Amino acid sequence: MVDRPDRLDPIKNIGEDKQSGGPVPQQGSFDAYMEKAGQQPNPTGKTGEVSPFDLAQNQTPLAQGPTFDSLLAQTKSVQGMLGDINTNLQTKNLKLKASDRASLRSKLTNANSYLKAANVKMGADVPETPTPAGGGIISKFLGYVTDGQANLQAAQQQLMSMKSKGGALKPADFLAIQLKLAHAQQEIEYASMMLANAVSGLKTLFNIQL
Repeated sequence: MVDRPDRLDPIKNIGEDKQSGGPVPQQGSFDAYMEKAGQQPNPTGKTGEVSPFDLAQNQTPLAQGPTFDSLLAQTKSVQGMLGDINTNLQTKNLKLKASDRASLRSKLTNANSYLKAANVKMGADVPETPTPAGGGIISKFLGYVTDGQANLQAAQQQLMSMKSKGGALKPADFLAIQLKLAHAQQEIEYASMMLANAVSGLKTLFNIQL
């Protein structure tokens, strides 16, 4: 059954709901809520608005860049790996494959180049590369190790001197030195692991023969 048009509710004018007792937003309640919210403590433990000073106090500190101490630690780490290489090179009856010799020569040469570049960057004296006095391929590798150790000692002396005298380096120079030392460390670490594997294989072979 279709409702008759004359039974439709009459159109109400705007504002008539207020007179009819319908729900009307209470401005007073909203103001009271906002006032109460403003009194809630913020993360800093204070009431009211957060000041720029409060925001600055809550910031997470940035990671610290390289320092003289961190660079010194880096050089000592590289120095330790060169010591391991020196020990393994003096293993009795050590023989390296042609591919291992080429790789070892390349890694140690590259490492020494990075170490010299780091010394130049920090203003340290770059020691002259010693000339191996014969003895074959192992003697040449020992010469590379000696060259690397001399560069690291020069770097350590320069860093300790600058630290004790209150010297300063630009942040870009700090990062450049850190990067060059890291490259040298990577080359030496690879060479050390490769040589350690060769020595381990040699010892295993001797144990089998025995």
